[in-house]
Amino acid sequence: MKKSIDELLFKKYYPRLCHFAWKLVGDKSVAEDIVQDAFCAYFDQKDELCSEELAIKNFLYTSVRFTCYNLYRKEKVEERYWLLNPIIEGEDSKVEHDIIFSEVIADVYRVVAEMPSSCQHIFRLGYLDGLSNLEIAKELQISVNTVKTQKQRGMKTLLAKLNPEFLALFILFLKG
Repeated sequence: MKKSIDELLFKKYYPRLCHFAWKLVGDKSVAEDIVQDAFCAYFDQKDELCSEELAIKNFLYTSVRFTCYNLYRKEKVEERYWLLNPIIEGEDSKVEHDIIFSEVIADVYRVVAEMPSSCQHIFRLGYLDGLSNLEIAKELQISVNTVKTQKQRGMKTLLAKLNPEFLALFILFLKG
């Protein structure tokens, strides 16, 4: 059985190219992947390339070299990124905390949006913006008792409609 020219080229250059790539990247399996990709690129473009063996050899070596250099550049960029943005212990728990907080606040805002407008406004100022009853009363030019009453109505509505899982978390967030 006669072997094709492509098969002969592969058998001849694959080990050489693997060694060349290994010298550049220092990892045998990565080197083999790079060489396989170079041969795939050659087979995809072989109709447009010169059919002389020297031209094919140059194409393969150039392809492997540039892929190795690009891999090296990519690793350097990633390394630089991680040096500038190190993973800090506890960062995952902060992210989880932020996710939970966002979910709780979204549910709170959903319930607040269903409140009557005056109750909604006072509730936002008192609980979400952190203003005191006196500050709200002065800003809205109403009595402190009206502020207290509206905040109580808002809290009753919130307690009735807020997802029970979020209620304790909302109270914790109010204190923190």
